[in-house]
Amino acid sequence: MALVATLVVVLVLTIGSVTLFIRNRGTDDPWSQAWLDGFEEAWSLKAPTDSDGQTLSTALLEDRLVRVASTSSTATITVYDVSGDAPEQLWETEQDITNTVVWPALWDRQIIIENTFIDLDSQARSDAPWDADARVTIMSNGAVACVDTTCQFWSSPSKKLWEVEFPTDTAVEMWYSRTDDYSIVSSIEYEDYFVVDLKTGNMNRLDGKKYVFPYKLNDGWLTYEGNASTEPTTYHLYELDGTPSESFKSDHQYDFSEYPWSPTPFTREQARLWLEDLDLSWAPATYTVSQTDSDCDSITINRNDVELGETNALTNAESGGECTGTSPVQALTYAGYGQVQSFNIQDGDKRYLMLVDMLTGRSSELISLGSFDDFASYGLHEDLLLVTYQSGKVVAYQPNS
Repeated sequence: MALVATLVVVLVLTIGSVTLFIRNRGTDDPWSQAWLDGFEEAWSLKAPTDSDGQTLSTALLEDRLVRVASTSSTATITVYDVSGDAPEQLWETEQDITNTVVWPALWDRQIIIENTFIDLDSQARSDAPWDADARVTIMSNGAVACVDTTCQFWSSPSKKLWEVEFPTDTAVEMWYSRTDDYSIVSSIEYEDYFVVDLKTGNMNRLDGKKYVFPYKLNDGWLTYEGNASTEPTTYHLYELDGTPSESFKSDHQYDFSEYPWSPTPFTREQARLWLEDLDLSWAPATYTVSQTDSDCDSITINRNDVELGETNALTNAESGGECTGTSPVQALTYAGYGQVQSFNIQDGDKRYLMLVDMLTGRSSELISLGSFDDFASYGLHEDLLLVTYQSGKVVAYQPNS
């Protein structure tokens, strides 16, 4: 099955003086080293002229870009060929809907609009096997459709593998997966989290702090209770299926300035060594909060300072003038995505993406994400980066050839 580029929304949560950047709705595709040598605009697509009052979103499948402009009652679906120097519109159609389309989903060359399939090539319509108000997530091995507190897993439009009702008071939806075996299901209020076995539907509830997504580990999951940046914290470790593994307390908050790093997610043991004792002995590499940057806005990798901006999730200025780390748990956020890591940079009301080699400290030029008012999302598909603005404008970047 061909890969689909999904979008990344960066949720910004401010807790005290610490701003946490949380990945969501994204992929684990690694960034190549080529991005550090420079990039260029591959093509762009202008915003629709009549986009006021509409929600616009995009998805990419191979050389087909799908843009959906949605009100609460009508969705306009436009498909473009992006194999050339500029997008070429292939077709456009409208679909009656019952609610605003926020995330377009593609499954086996079918565009999913509520409970209707629209063939990406022929425009033929057919009925999907779930209700119109289902929240649908496409996995590499099927589709999950959730209505209220019940989710169904479909391996094909005609084969339902399981149906499970989750013990929570609010509606649920699937967020991200651990290969094809297990995935996180969250209440839409982000208060309850579950690990579900995608093959059987068996599930286990995770404990931890509300509004904080569970961290994906190499061999399980991690949640925590308490504010991991300002007070003693209880960490909970789970096996891949969500079975509790162990819990431990830690009172390390501001007494560190060096983080561990790994190109793969931490294991449960590595996470425990770091979070309980600030043990770095196991880490493939480390990076430190720069002590030469008087503003405490930079990290040091291989003796190279990388400036992250005034508002970032890793550096903090103590009242005594020393630069320290923010929260030990942030080390898990910036590991597990390959050697080249992406950082979201703020400069006033402007947003940028910067790519950093976590072993050498080499960094890319800043990639514009517009202003905060633009509310741009981004997604990586192989070596093509799509930046989609709230207006519906799309800019595609690629490494210099």
